[in-house]
Amino acid sequence: MNLTQKPTLIDITEQAAKHASIPTKTHSTTRLTEFEYMRGLAIILIVLGHSVINTNDGFPLWLENIVRGGTGVFVFISGFFFHHVFAQRFDYQRFMSKKILNVFVPFLVVSAFAVVMNFIVFMLVDRVSAFKAAEMCWNLMKQGYILFPHWYIPFIIVTFLCSKLHFRYLQLPLFSQLSILILFAIISVIVHRPHGNVNVLQSVVYFTPFYLAGMLYSLHRGWMKKHYRYFFAAAVFTVISTVWLQSGLLLHVGGYHKAAFEWGGIDLQFIQKMGLCILFIGFCSHLVGPALGKHLTMLASISFAIFFLHPLISMIWGNATYLLLNAGYIEPNTTVLYSLISSLALFVFQFYGSVWLIGKLKPLLGKKSRLLIGA
Repeated sequence: MNLTQKPTLIDITEQAAKHASIPTKTHSTTRLTEFEYMRGLAIILIVLGHSVINTNDGFPLWLENIVRGGTGVFVFISGFFFHHVFAQRFDYQRFMSKKILNVFVPFLVVSAFAVVMNFIVFMLVDRVSAFKAAEMCWNLMKQGYILFPHWYIPFIIVTFLCSKLHFRYLQLPLFSQLSILILFAIISVIVHRPHGNVNVLQSVVYFTPFYLAGMLYSLHRGWMKKHYRYFFAAAVFTVISTVWLQSGLLLHVGGYHKAAFEWGGIDLQFIQKMGLCILFIGFCSHLVGPALGKHLTMLASISFAIFFLHPLISMIWGNATYLLLNAGYIEPNTTVLYSLISSLALFVFQFYGSVWLIGKLKPLLGKKSRLLIGA
């Protein structure tokens, strides 16, 4: 195929047919620098989304719709590494053992600590009895997670349990791969994310296209890099148009959440975050300097620990703010400037507070650090 011509689906299929029986191609299993950077960016985006103050009441709607919903980028990266690292010598039991130890066990440990913290907060801040505090903790546990971002862990564990199907997906012809990806994407933009993120199966359905897209990018990375300019142009248009539609026309704030079989329109956040995945790849491949790259690599290495711990740090901010408001030391303020500055302050507090805490805990915990806090 002449690389100066626009590629067709037939051209891509002919290339992919050579690898249809084996999903490994010629990639090494070493970590790719741009995806280490991208993982660092993804955890920044996720915590930014959890730092918005005065949502729909002072904070710019268009900016909130960009920073919200960063989970899709994280899932895309997980799919990429599934092919790039794990599918090369796929062993289901070994794969699941690692995920249970490195993801699920820290989730249980941090959740147990969070139950105790919530129990104390309910009694001291909300001024309820011990019995009522225990009942409130039980209600939290019944939803499957304690800290609000940790809905992700039950969801991603179920996704990992499906890895035999993902491995089989990598062995399909490209036409079948693309057909499945498109079908799941259509379902996702109609189904949306579940209320409160408590329906694990609905989350699995919704985020599966991000995982599949990440796998396909790794599988066809050489071809994708050659023709990246086409995807970049499409991604820029996609992100700008969906943010404008959601923020300027529909006035919808953040992610789309609803029951699976109710109609709630087209999920523009899903489409926007697919485009953002492509933009992040270009940024991390071409625009990250040495200093920023070093910092992003450090953040990537502790990204799961930041994810696990930042809601605990956020609890300190939230409870302190609540007490100061009730005592009259601070007044509600919904101006744009206040919303931006306070959101940035909250981000720095909970993000780099988590980085600081991880730095203190890792030497204390030693070899058990990864098992207990995820890093």
